[in-house]
Order: sequence, then structure tokens, then C-alpha cells
Amino acid sequence: MNQNIASNQTILQTPNLILSDEQSSWLGSIVFLFRPVGAIVSGSLIQYVGRTRVMIAVGIPFCVGWITLYMAESVLMILLGTVIMALGGGCVEAPVLTYIGEICEPRLRGSLTSFVIAACQFGAALIFLIFALTDWRTTMLISAVVPALTMIVLAFIPESPTWLISKRRLADAEQSLRWVRGWSKKPKVRVEFERLVQRTQNNTQPEGQFSQLRRPEFKRPFIMIIILFIITVIPLLAMRPFYVEIFQTYVLPIRTEWFLVLVTLLSIVASFVGTFTVHRFGKRGISLWSLGINTTATLMLSVCSMNLHWSGWIPLSLFCICFWVSNYGMLSLPWMYIAEVYPLEMRGIASGLSAASASLVLFISTKTYMNLTSWFGLHGTLFIYTSISFLGFIYVYFCVPETEGRRLEEIMQFFADRKRARDFNKSKPISSTQSK
Repeated sequence: MNQNIASNQTILQTPNLILSDEQSSWLGSIVFLFRPVGAIVSGSLIQYVGRTRVMIAVGIPFCVGWITLYMAESVLMILLGTVIMALGGGCVEAPVLTYIGEICEPRLRGSLTSFVIAACQFGAALIFLIFALTDWRTTMLISAVVPALTMIVLAFIPESPTWLISKRRLADAEQSLRWVRGWSKKPKVRVEFERLVQRTQNNTQPEGQFSQLRRPEFKRPFIMIIILFIITVIPLLAMRPFYVEIFQTYVLPIRTEWFLVLVTLLSIVASFVGTFTVHRFGKRGISLWSLGINTTATLMLSVCSMNLHWSGWIPLSLFCICFWVSNYGMLSLPWMYIAEVYPLEMRGIASGLSAASASLVLFISTKTYMNLTSWFGLHGTLFIYTSISFLGFIYVYFCVPETEGRRLEEIMQFFADRKRARDFNKSKPISSTQSK
């Protein structure tokens, strides 16, 4: 690897901010160590203070984190700013996914969850583009404006009608439902609202959230989501903090900064394509397709890394394929399930724990990447990731239920009854236009 790139000398042009390999490893992985803390905290809070209030409050650590990074004059300040950003990133996951799961109709739930992933990719592309055109401090300062504007916009978004009903605020809940259904008049949402009230009241349990976690309605989907994170995240995102070094290793024919912009733009387009096709092909369908192609492309990258005399256009094309297919289907899969698999009474903490598990998987995989490359080389590490992706294809095919177009009660009943995924996938969904 290029030592200058590995120590960030070409990126942070300040002597006090040059990082060693070990510091670079911690900087890349510390995000995923602290995100679970934010995810668990917000998962507990959203049940008591509401979904939108938590989403608004999350803008504060994002602003503070960006400004801390902008003012950083030491490695410690960089790590502090990264930790603050990580806490904010963890806090935002549970309320966003829970809110989407509660306000969407079944036919739109998967698409809108996928749209959130696309929005995240757009944000990353914007940061990469700003960084390519300016210096890194200016990038941090401009980025601090975005969460401030987001807080203002979210102040005009109504609270989840499901949460309002659980707090016995029925008038506010009906008004919220009318808003999320396109400012519909009362008669148009009356039937849906009455069913929503009945279902929410039936699902509300007197026990605490943590005591609910012993039930199969939590255990089965939680284990499934952890496995999905392992098989979809590790083959690509474990390398994310080291993309610069990896791209330099392959001697790609374009500047690394612009290649980061390119693959991020590809990721955005792929996420939007997934948003518009998930209802047609199903979550399992697009995920199996992307897992299969990603397995093949990663295997070919492993072969390329053993012969770096090949044209740089070959690994460049393979990386583009990996980024496209991963963001089209497989990376969105566990997040789409988080939005719809948990019952109301445990939804907050369960979503938080699920998001936390993603961060832990990312932390472990990122922290061990340098060890794997030192033991097995880049080609051996990529072959390990290829094997994980291949096993993931088998798991999704046999063990993951297709929930696209299903009502939430159907999905939760599947996990409660311990049915096989194959039997569930063969059964016909209950037709309904209800959001819950």
C-alpha cells in the first residue's frame, strides 16, 4: 500500500493530523463502535417522546460533530468529532425506520425505505464532490449546514399516527393520518383510522420494552437481521475506510477522489432504481440478484489483486459493478426488514438494537480488515468476502421471507408462529391498502 495514502498525508495536509496505520484503523472503525450506543438510546426514547422529536434532536450532535472536525488541530479532536457524529448517526436510524414503517402503505413501505438509503448515498456523494472541489476543512463547515436545515424541515412533519394513538391522542392521530395520506378528508381515512386504533390498542402491552425481548416475535427477526447484516455488509463496507489505499493498490486510471464520486453516484442511481423496482420484483428478488452478481465480481477482484499488471480499467469496472449491485438490493435488505418486522410494543428498542447490531458488525469487520490483509493479503481477504457473499445468497434463498406487499400483522404472525419462509412465500398476501 502507498504509505502516504495510508497515513492520510495526501488528505490532511497538517502535520499534527497525520495518522499512523493504527490511528487510521481506529478512525475508520470507531464510528461503528459508538453508533450502537446512539441506536439503543434513541430506540428507547422514541417510545416515550415520539419519533419526530428524536429525529429533530439528532441534528444537534451532527452539527456539533461537523464543527468539531472543522476546528480540529489534533488527532484527539478528530476522534472526538468522529465519536459525536457516530452517536448522532446511531440515534437517527431507529426513529427514521420506525416512522417509515408506521406511516406507509404496504405497497410503498419497501420503496420508501430504499429511498432513505438512496438519500444517504446522495449525501455521501455531495460530501465527496465538495471535497474534490475544496479542502477538507471547508467540506466539514459546509456539511454542518445540512443538519441545521434538516431540523427546521422536520419541525413541520407530523408525529406518527400509531405513536399518537398509543398515547391516546386520537384527534392528533387522525389529523396526522390525513396529512401522511396527502391531506385527505376525514371520510377517506375513517375506516383505516378505526382499524389502526383497534390494532394499536390491542398491541399495546403493560410490560416494559426490555421484558418483551424474550418473545419469539423479537428473537426470530432479530437473529435474521443480524445474519443479513453480516452477509450484506461485510463483502463491501468492511473496506470502506480503506477505499483510498485499495484503489491506489489497483492503480486505477482515474484520480481516487473522482473515482469516489463516480462510485457514489452509481450507488445513488442503483438505490433509486431499487426504490422503483422493489415492489415489482420483491425484496428477496432484487437481493438474490445483487448477491449473485456481487459474489462473482468480488471473486474477480480477488483474482485481479494477484496480478496488478492487468489494465486498471478491469478492476475499475468490477468495483463499479460491486457498488451498483450492492446498493441496488442487498445493502438495503436488512434496513427494509427493520422497518416492518417488530410489533408496536417493542418496536422502538428492537429497531434500536437491530441498528446497533449493524454498527457492531461494521466495527468488527472494519477493525479486522488490516489483520486479514496482513495474514492473507488483499486477494485472500477478498476471497473470504466472496465466500460470505455466496453463503448469504443461499441463506436468503431458503430462510428469508418475502414481505413486500404484506401487512405488518401478517409479517409479525409469521415470526410468532415459527413458520418456514418457503411456506410463507407460497401463501397469498392479504390484500389491504392499510398502512399498518
